Amino acid sequence: MLLIRDIWLEMKGILRSARRIINAELEPLNLSGAEGDILFHLLTGSDKIRQEQLAEQLDIGKAAVSRAIDSLESKRYVVRMRHPQDRRAYCVSLTDQALAVGADIVDIYERLYMLVRQGIADEDFAHIESVLSRVAANLQSMGKENA
Repeated sequence: MLLIRDIWLEMKGILRSARRIINAELEPLNLSGAEGDILFHLLTGSDKIRQEQLAEQLDIGKAAVSRAIDSLESKRYVVRMRHPQDRRAYCVSLTDQALAVGADIVDIYERLYMLVRQGIADEDFAHIESVLSRVAANLQSMGKENA
């Protein structure tokens, strides 16, 4: 039987390895991992999103998201505008410059996904996804109980 310590270390190792690969791939584009994650999220989802939603969806602190967006703005990859209905909030949107390198950024994350999938049958991977979804739901419900 697996011990919680083994599972914990395995999950942390997976995330650490994935982050190392992503960071190395983003470096030639002069992007940090957080910046790449934000751009990937915007490129593959809604191109206009509230900054607070971005922090929540990516599970990154608001201050860290703000710093990454400041950097992405200085690199002309995103623009930040006041939310039309809530003047206290900002919306983040991609620029043409981000769209121009968008395929490269998405490709970095897709290559990592293909590396992860290597040697794993589709049905096994579907099972992994199902189990991880249940684990995430368990943790989210626990977080709500403790809030």
